[in-house]
Amino acid sequence: MEVIFRTNELRRCYENSARAVRQWGPVVGRRYVHRIDQLSEVSNFQEAYKVQSLRLHPLVSSQRGELSITLTGRWRLIVTKGGSEESVIIEEVSDHYDD
Repeated sequence: MEVIFRTNELRRCYENSARAVRQWGPVVGRRYVHRIDQLSEVSNFQEAYKVQSLRLHPLVSSQRGELSITLTGRWRLIVTKGGSEESVIIEEVSDHYDD
């Protein structure tokens, strides 16, 4: 699947795992890179839903239209569908309880 980053900082954190570790800590930073690698390997959203480790699920309420991927514990990766089923936009890394 094509991965698009909402901000340059999110792209840089993916391209440089040390930067991701500085941004979110070692566990979340490494998992962020790993989850994006997993998304890159599937061809579309239907396949992404089948990857159990992603725990991909839609968000409700004020975040309607966004999807969540579990990083670790309370941390999640917020994504949206791109222009097609074959693209995903990385929106943010979120501490679920700080929202």
